[in-house]
Amino acid sequence: MFTLRLFCDVAGQRSFSAAAVKHDITQSAASQRIGHLEKELGVTLIDRSVRPLSLTPAGEIFYAETKELLQRYDRLTQRLSQLDSDIKGDVVVDAIYSAGIDLLNHLKESFEESRPRVTVKIDYKRPEEVYDAVQHQRCDLGILSYPQRWRDVEVIPLRDERMCVACAPGHPLAGRASVNASQLNGWEMATFEPELPAGRAIRRYLRDHGAEPVVASVFDNIDTIKSAVEVTEQIAILPKRTIKREIAAGSLKAVELKPALNRPMGIILPKRSRGAGTLSPAAQAFVDYLLEHAGPEAEAEAADVKDAVAGVKI
Repeated sequence: MFTLRLFCDVAGQRSFSAAAVKHDITQSAASQRIGHLEKELGVTLIDRSVRPLSLTPAGEIFYAETKELLQRYDRLTQRLSQLDSDIKGDVVVDAIYSAGIDLLNHLKESFEESRPRVTVKIDYKRPEEVYDAVQHQRCDLGILSYPQRWRDVEVIPLRDERMCVACAPGHPLAGRASVNASQLNGWEMATFEPELPAGRAIRRYLRDHGAEPVVASVFDNIDTIKSAVEVTEQIAILPKRTIKREIAAGSLKAVELKPALNRPMGIILPKRSRGAGTLSPAAQAFVDYLLEHAGPEAEAEAADVKDAVAGVKI
């Protein structure tokens, strides 16, 4: 079964090296395994004389049939696993930092308590790194903001997070209940790098509402932005959930932003994972758990989790 999966990855990515990395073997070992498979079948599956690699006519047939075979096998093993209520296995999650380290760790711990034979590993990365890991199936699922309709990943909406104006308690805006975007003209602002999805979304929102704050500093993470706002006269537009700890400590104030601006959060999976049954029972169970406990219906409950939010990279 390993060799069949390896062949499908070589065929799908048109690369021995990429498939070898995914399966944690050397490129030479990957090539040898496919060579043995070809010898066993008595046909050449891969044309190695071109770059990138291409499939021979026999390889195309074998690739299509093998993919279907593996999908059927995965569906069968999933059904058998689900006969046992005690699902087991490892789940690898890549997430942006501002998905909430403390919140996700709380969910991970409570999920593992309910599924003692499942281990969840969460790695925190930049958005483009999360997408790349999901695309090349180096993780089971990803969690990021502003998910796009990428061709090779599936997006499951998780929740929308309301953005607010964050400022120091002594700032002139701190005493206000709300502020219109157009009233931010001239205020110094700390914000995200324009390459980040949050940075692009905030700049577009301000432009669309005729607001021209003075961008005094740009950063790639929420933690640094919050620190800048705490000790300067700068403001920032941040998800309110990410500054709850600072609000409780009295180091930051949140002012309602009008018109409303939301940050969409989503779960991304390799394309067709759920429909084709290739998502493992453990990973599927964790996805369902996230939707139940971190989705829109769980926002009120999540607010009661102690230290539920850590403001760091977005």
